[in-house]
Amino acid sequence: MTTQITGGWNSLPDNIIFIRQCMQYYDSHLRNMPIQLQRYNALKVQCEALFRGSGFRKLPLELVLEIFVHCLEPASWPYADASHRMYTGYTQYSAIPFVLSQVCRQWRIVALSTPALWTCLSVDISHSNDAGTVHPDLINCCLERSRLLPLHIALTAFDRGDEETGREDLQNTSRTINRLIPECFRWESFELMIYSHLDVSTPSLQPIPLTGAPTLRSIRFCNWSGRFSSLAAWISDLMRSSPNLRSIRLNSADGIQFADISWVHLQNFEVWEKIKLEDLFILFENCPELRTCTACLISPVHLVIVSSPEIVLNHLHTLILTYTQESDLKAAFCWLTLPALKKLILSGFCNSEWPDESFSNFLSRSGFSLEVLSLTDLAFTDAHLVSYLHHSSIHNSLEKLVIEPQGEIISSFLLDFLTFKLPSSDTNTIHAPVPLLPKLNSILFNVDAITQAVALRHFVASRWYDSATYEVPLPVASLKHIHVRLAVPDPPNVNVSIDEIEHIFSRITKSRGTEVKLETIAMAPSDSDQYAGIERLNIDSVFEGII
Repeated sequence: MTTQITGGWNSLPDNIIFIRQCMQYYDSHLRNMPIQLQRYNALKVQCEALFRGSGFRKLPLELVLEIFVHCLEPASWPYADASHRMYTGYTQYSAIPFVLSQVCRQWRIVALSTPALWTCLSVDISHSNDAGTVHPDLINCCLERSRLLPLHIALTAFDRGDEETGREDLQNTSRTINRLIPECFRWESFELMIYSHLDVSTPSLQPIPLTGAPTLRSIRFCNWSGRFSSLAAWISDLMRSSPNLRSIRLNSADGIQFADISWVHLQNFEVWEKIKLEDLFILFENCPELRTCTACLISPVHLVIVSSPEIVLNHLHTLILTYTQESDLKAAFCWLTLPALKKLILSGFCNSEWPDESFSNFLSRSGFSLEVLSLTDLAFTDAHLVSYLHHSSIHNSLEKLVIEPQGEIISSFLLDFLTFKLPSSDTNTIHAPVPLLPKLNSILFNVDAITQAVALRHFVASRWYDSATYEVPLPVASLKHIHVRLAVPDPPNVNVSIDEIEHIFSRITKSRGTEVKLETIAMAPSDSDQYAGIERLNIDSVFEGII
């Protein structure tokens, strides 16, 4: 506020009023100044405390210890997607305790007196020091300071482009593992990733001690080189010496020996390349607590199917078998009984026939309540699939359905079968058919973008709806995930656009939050003459106003 007094005696009354207003204004500010000064002083004290670290230093040492331990992450590699499950980025978790111990004297005392802070040993062997050894001080410090606590070990070794450094890296790998082997009695998780395309000597590893690895719970082994059979043999010995394993993840089972195993506590098994069904059945027979199994089969198996063999896995809820052939599927369906199965994903290979009778018996014998069913590149017929979807093990519980038969395009009959239809008014409600797959909320299939456009419209409209418009909720779930691959003709000199289709389906996403994913796949036309002379094929018009 600016004070300005003008005029003479004639303006004195006005000036007095103005001066009184100024005095009141300054008095109010003077009264507030102690409060503001006190607040600024408190903020200054807080800033000084944060700057000097006095606030953290006043915490009890027990809380400081817990904060330090929570700075650690599990010594594991973050997975990408299913196609790159065994390729991972790498993080130096082992550096965290060294950084914390160098901040100040008090932090160093806490770090050195906390054995749990030194139990995660992560080493990128490709980044060796000038002496050609792999962080010996780091390994020795972690082994010593962790005392007798369980260890989490993650080792990676990538070749660096030439034979000399590749040989050096593998030698470093051998030295590092051999330094850790005497401590294998306290390993809790062990991960080893090897990638080398060079023709170098196989690393030499010490045998597993007779005491074995009784505390080992998790093993991950990735040998991307495709060589070094001695490494696979050593991992086999390590797994046989680990009776309490809970999780095994392999990029390849090539060279892994599954004989003489007994993992009564194993819950998760994954192998993404090259495992024989014989080895997989050895696993099933000796791992009664198995929960999830993912296996990529490599060759047909010649097992004798007798009248009543049966392997019951009462806890297995996820089974994923890829690159299967008829003999593989038939053996699995004849031998396995899985009463707790929730997720079944099957992928075929070549032109294998589909064992319908064996699969039907498998459904009836197991009596599970399936939530996810995926059938890809398998030669089942529409009649087969319809009978399965009507089965009590699938019908009332299925939530996600993926259909990709060998013919690629879903038939119009099957698409119409999946379309929900309200009973007509003249139908007796007592005898009305039971709604098909009432819990279905996610689906993936391929359709012909031209000939099946109307059928696709009816299907989506029947299972996607605004519940607020109905006085009584419909007896089927509303679709939450729609993934449709639109097969478009691929004749020469023809451009195909689906922009309008994507625009129409985007209404679902915007209005109800449903996830919609549309893709196009090229389809060779059966009669190329029908597209002669066409320069642009517009398939948008058949979708206009479908939703």
